[in-house]
Amino acid sequence: MARGRPYRQLSHTADLAWRIRGASLPELFENAGGALTATLTDRRYLRRTQVRDLYVKAPDREALLVDWLNRLLYLFDVEGFLGREFQVLALTPQSLKARVRGEIFDPARHPEKTGVKAATYHHLEIKRTHRGWQATVILDL
Repeated sequence: MARGRPYRQLSHTADLAWRIRGASLPELFENAGGALTATLTDRRYLRRTQVRDLYVKAPDREALLVDWLNRLLYLFDVEGFLGREFQVLALTPQSLKARVRGEIFDPARHPEKTGVKAATYHHLEIKRTHRGWQATVILDL
């Protein structure tokens, strides 16, 4: 597990930026899912009553992170599903297989925070650090 907070919101003029960390690359992707959900609602109120198994393909690691986040947004936009727990089952530079546990958004129980249109490639970065992995992702609001 990464030391300190696994993700931190950054100041950004037009959209919302996250700096995401993970001790491993799979943990980085899991924490990115958590950061996205934390943007949309307070994760503490979400239960793990439903499961979604996801498979995402992309040409490279950076595109894979954007596609992963946009797939999670798609689930929210189409089904109302929000993930609370993210488990990467398999990860290569071009593919990701994950299991997401969460539930359907209920405005009576889940506070609505910031609406997100998409994860973007703007200033996108994934790099290895002395503590593991770090990514910067900007969300279009």
